[in-house]
Amino acid sequence: MEFLGIGPLEFLLIVVIAVIVLGPRGIVKGAREAGKFVRKITRSPMWRDVLDTSREIRDIPQKIIREAGIEEDLQEIRRTASGTITEIGQADQRQEPRKKHPDATAVETNEDKPV
Repeated sequence: MEFLGIGPLEFLLIVVIAVIVLGPRGIVKGAREAGKFVRKITRSPMWRDVLDTSREIRDIPQKIIREAGIEEDLQEIRRTASGTITEIGQADQRQEPRKKHPDATAVETNEDKPV
């Protein structure tokens, strides 16, 4: 589980270093200030603009598909692909297990080797 590229052990190390450097009272004050900063940013109009822009960027492929009128073609490709995958799976189940080459199953022992 990672958050912002930081794993749990790395986060624990950061907390331990923060406690050593800031002390227990400094940690509380720092966390309070960080909370205020995050709240200020998330309530700002700029943050809303960033979220709206991000949402629009995620929706661009769907808009392009709708405007180009290729939804039906895309659905047909998906149906064909799923049918092909099903046929391949059925063909694999029908095949007999492959027989191994007789030399591949032979095992050499020390008794067979000349001394």
